[in-house]
Amino acid sequence: MTEASPQGNRTRDRILATAARLFSQHGYDHTPLSLVAREAEVSKALILWHFESKQDLFRAALGRTLEPYYIDVGDIGSLDEYEQIKRLVDLYFKFVRANGYSVRFILDMMVSESAPDEVTSHVNRLYSLFREMLTKAITQGRDNGRFRSDVRPDLDAALILTALDGILMEQFLNQATPTNTSEELLEHLKNTALERLLS
Repeated sequence: MTEASPQGNRTRDRILATAARLFSQHGYDHTPLSLVAREAEVSKALILWHFESKQDLFRAALGRTLEPYYIDVGDIGSLDEYEQIKRLVDLYFKFVRANGYSVRFILDMMVSESAPDEVTSHVNRLYSLFREMLTKAITQGRDNGRFRSDVRPDLDAALILTALDGILMEQFLNQATPTNTSEELLEHLKNTALERLLS
């Protein structure tokens, strides 16, 4: 079997998916290769055949974790500013929720300051891009007279994202007992933020 064979690629993908999940749940230090091997149903030797070391596996798992990190905002331009903000909030929420493993994994790495620079810069770029889109929508709404003239687009965008991050954190903390609280909070955030912006 060669590394480029379909069987080899499937095995490598299974190892990576398992490693990404385990690193996100237990962190780097508490995820031994033996646990990855057991969960992926492969031998430790096979992991080391595909990856030179635990660190190499970790970097590959981080890369795999970042692959889906984009937010499709293709239809945003056709909406008015009010609807743009609602859509951006929904997209951000759905994106983080759909990539829960990855988000926890990357946040853990960033908090412990063990995330490689390319990971930190990629996440910061995405966050900044999202904040810029919110800021742009708020600015356009203010300039068009739809939003209040004393609106501070940069601060209002930051406030919306901070509240949104808080809702997502609440969801992560209460995962064992799922409720509709997150959805209710999300709707309340959209209504409250937009009421404040409207002239």
